Amino acid sequence: MQALVHFTVGVFMALLILVFVDRPAQQEFLLIFLSGFWGLIPDGHWLLREVGVDGIANAWKSFHQSSYADLFWFHRTIDSLETGRNNLEAGISLAILLVLVVGYYWYNDWSVA
Repeated sequence: MQALVHFTVGVFMALLILVFVDRPAQQEFLLIFLSGFWGLIPDGHWLLREVGVDGIANAWKSFHQSSYADLFWFHRTIDSLETGRNNLEAGISLAILLVLVVGYYWYNDWSVA
């Protein structure tokens, strides 16, 4: 599955948690952003291979294929649902991300001081 899909799932999971846990806006933004990257961690083997660190990349890929990868916002499960239509997956993911960001903005009761 494309990285954008994993990032979107990470953002969604953070927003879902933050509905029940109130944090200052600056912390929420950072947690949401980091949660998106949390969902990408199992795909780190692609980056390592590109920069020529094949030994670590092979070990990381083994982790990516294990059930432990699901600790990173269901990464392995999402990969198993891949359709092979990357552009469609990315488009749907972008639309969902837009809805999440707009919903997050409207949901928050930020006051201008």
